[in-house]
Amino acid sequence: MLWHAGFRGERNRIAWAITWRESKHQNLDESSPWYSGALGLWQIQTSAHSSKPWWSRGAMLNPARQSRIVYKHMSNHGKFWQPWGLNRDGTGLDVTQYGGWSTWQHMNWIWHPYQQGRALYPKACAR
Repeated sequence: MLWHAGFRGERNRIAWAITWRESKHQNLDESSPWYSGALGLWQIQTSAHSSKPWWSRGAMLNPARQSRIVYKHMSNHGKFWQPWGLNRDGTGLDVTQYGGWSTWQHMNWIWHPYQQGRALYPKACAR
């Protein structure tokens, strides 16, 4: 699905690891036990993005559509990962948007889970 959205090569691996970190690849909605105002695989924050022309609840709860929207509108075709706390190439943190968080939160809620996702990336997904 990420491949069909446009993510290729290393960008596919980064996208896979982010969606694993954010939702464990579950299409989370308001009924999810840990609902935080974010929807779908990518956990797009409703409060931050609902005014965007590309946002709709239906799109956010459709994994393929949400991934295409993330590719086109939020990640600059897989080259901008700051909304998820990562630098351009996914090799480090860019927590500019997470300034209110502690270093512990950056490491334990962003970096370590992302690294776990990268380690779990299936070889079958690499093209």
